[in-house]
Amino acid sequence: MKKLIVYGAGEFGSLIANVLSYYDDLDIVAYGDDDSQKTADNIDGTPVFGQKDLLDFAKQNNIKLAITAIGNNTARAEKFNLLKNKGFQMISIIHPQALIDTKVSYGENVIIEMGTAIHTHSTIGNNVFLGGEALIGHHNTIGNHVLVGGNVSFGGSVIVEDYVSLGVGASIKPGIRLGKGAVIGVGAAVIKDVEPGATVVGVPAKPI
Repeated sequence: MKKLIVYGAGEFGSLIANVLSYYDDLDIVAYGDDDSQKTADNIDGTPVFGQKDLLDFAKQNNIKLAITAIGNNTARAEKFNLLKNKGFQMISIIHPQALIDTKVSYGENVIIEMGTAIHTHSTIGNNVFLGGEALIGHHNTIGNHVLVGGNVSFGGSVIVEDYVSLGVGASIKPGIRLGKGAVIGVGAAVIKDVEPGATVVGVPAKPI
């Protein structure tokens, strides 16, 4: 059994724990969190530490595997980079009921939730969360530190740049580019390219 630490003791941490429950060879031995109220508690008997104490715990117990479980892209990227720079192997996990087609590649610290389908010739970067029942069309390119909410649907040949967040149920027309740091609202229907840093909502989606 390989020992693993998870940075993030909130709702995303519980999602990670659920996916990991299907893995017989991985065991969460500690969580990390910046919220002092959470570090005073535990999750199903597993301790929660602040950042320094978590790193000390991992060093003392020779733990080399880690994963980040934070909803905010920027915060998740910060902890991903911290742990990676400390020498941890950042693992990716896939729910057994996700569907991954041929010629799909993905990086480190990628979480693929239940029911998500990724079609052929798609590429996913590092530190990406794909919510449940998301549909990633063929020839998609998803950058680093991206959050895709549940039931999001991408057409083919969509390009998602780094740090993009997509709300639950958003739909993206084939061939669209979502610029770096863009925010796509819940249920938005995106039929035009989205500029970097823009927030778009509605049907069809428009900037706000």
